Amino acid sequence: MIDLTNITFKSVVEAANDIVVVTDADLASQGPRILYVNPAFTRLTGYTAEEAIGQTPRILQGPGTCRITLNKIRQNLQAGLDVRETLLNFGKCGTRYWLDLCITPLRDDTGKIAAFIAIERDVTLDRHQVDAPSLTAQRDILTGIPNLLGLSKAIAANIQARANPRIQPSHLAYIDIDNFRQIAEDYGDATSEAVLIGLADRLTDNIRRIDSVGRISRDKFGICMGSISMANAIIMCERLRNIIAEQPFPTPAGMLSITVTIGITEINAESKSVSDILLRASDAKHAAKKAGDRRIGTSQPMSWP
Repeated sequence: MIDLTNITFKSVVEAANDIVVVTDADLASQGPRILYVNPAFTRLTGYTAEEAIGQTPRILQGPGTCRITLNKIRQNLQAGLDVRETLLNFGKCGTRYWLDLCITPLRDDTGKIAAFIAIERDVTLDRHQVDAPSLTAQRDILTGIPNLLGLSKAIAANIQARANPRIQPSHLAYIDIDNFRQIAEDYGDATSEAVLIGLADRLTDNIRRIDSVGRISRDKFGICMGSISMANAIIMCERLRNIIAEQPFPTPAGMLSITVTIGITEINAESKSVSDILLRASDAKHAAKKAGDRRIGTSQPMSWP
């Protein structure tokens, strides 16, 4: 019979095929710091324990890592809840892999969360269908949020919902980064892409659960806002505008501040098409820009015969 008293928890973890990562409980903007990784982590990612400890899990994220999933993970951890998600990560050499991860808060004797432990399994072979065009066609590869096609589906769903007169109004916010071309020319692609990824993260972190965010084009984003009046949509967009302007973004060129201009239009059942709604929101944004950057413009829906 095996003497279990001689088997330590660490020896079991270090012999496991599944990845084990322990982080601190600091959920600040940069995320929790890695305190421990087992050998399975090094075998999959290429990062040694010495390279990983002290870093945040962000070193494993890259183009295509879903910002919506990351936001859901953060919200659950902030609430002290267990997490079970599937996430695309990247190894040290840029190799893509999919993880089935379970994250559990570890509490001290007083009940306070002292750390998080993540048990992760490589499910890349099981997730090969995720790379099929029918599924990836709706995701923006740089930011990980829905692209124009994905956002358009959310808009279309809100058009259909408005056929029910009891459904509250929906609105589309069209967000344009002020002077983005100048940012790209002054600082280069790496910095401009960091701004785009940072803005996608910030929008995802600050919308409601019922809202949908997407990247419309290079420097333009949209938020489909359900069950909200025009007055409250303006208040929400003003809050977003201030959050974006007041908190600089980390980039390879250092912390960089940006501002945005926003156009808002109502999504109504009489809208001729998704394109019509996007055009009206874009026109509202252009009208706001004519009055100067950092503004919010609105347009009213049109009824079609």
